[in-house]
Amino acid sequence: MSGLESIVEFGCLSDEQRWNANRYDFTWLPELDQHDRQIVKLLDCLADGEFSGQASSAQLYELMIREVENGYPKELQCDWAEIYSYANIIVYEEMRHGLSLGTANYFINTGKTDFIKQMSVRDFGRKYVWCYDERRYWDIYSYILAHLFGEVVNTELYRDIRAKVHHPELKQIITNVMTDEARHTRAWANLIRNLIQSDPRHEARALKSLSRGLIFHNAMVHETYFEGQNKMLRLFSSAEGGKAGAIDRIVKIKHGLLGELFGDKNPMSMEEIKKIHLEFLASSMGETRAIADAEGNINFLKEAV
Repeated sequence: MSGLESIVEFGCLSDEQRWNANRYDFTWLPELDQHDRQIVKLLDCLADGEFSGQASSAQLYELMIREVENGYPKELQCDWAEIYSYANIIVYEEMRHGLSLGTANYFINTGKTDFIKQMSVRDFGRKYVWCYDERRYWDIYSYILAHLFGEVVNTELYRDIRAKVHHPELKQIITNVMTDEARHTRAWANLIRNLIQSDPRHEARALKSLSRGLIFHNAMVHETYFEGQNKMLRLFSSAEGGKAGAIDRIVKIKHGLLGELFGDKNPMSMEEIKKIHLEFLASSMGETRAIADAEGNINFLKEAV
């Protein structure tokens, strides 16, 4: 697309598909059975990850400022306009996800319904907006790729959670979030493809940053990411009855997206993608906290949570 068709299309889709959160007054939460309660108890870090979309937006601007300070050409900077516009849309939708999951998790853990009221603006900013000082893993290209590929993981996670929960209202909340994440995947794929195709210098930088963008989830900005990852492994579905398991679904979707973005220049096979994902999961198994080292690599912390 040559004009602003993509951002208008996906902006309008966000408007048209906006679900009613009912001011997060989930009066049905006391009805959850023990099975659903045990699942909701696992969602605290997932709610953190959804809220940390605020940090994703903040860091996206910061990374561009850093590029400009290092001589990034003005014309390349301007090519990012659609992406920054969409970030302004998506950041609120991710907050809605965090509020939905956080409200449910807080009620199950405390029996209280004041989740929104009890969190101060300062605490929210500290936990979810300005939370990435020690977790700067990306350059601007790997970061935007991380948003795309992170949405793939999110969509498949919510798909598997939806299949496990019983209560229809909880199932609907999970479905709403899953549908948003799937739409975000399509939007990021289109907008990143527009960027890559606008100038060969974008494509070169994106290919150079691909490995990190493919496996470093953008929610790693938040301190509880790896704790949450290990909790969520219990909720992903394994292969069964001829149906592909979560890892194979994720790998297949990511490989397809690489083809959309890079065509014949895609350097990674499905086998290679699966290999680096399994290696990443193995390296982080049982870990709960991490910071970035001087080169932006993951440094796991051994302190107790």
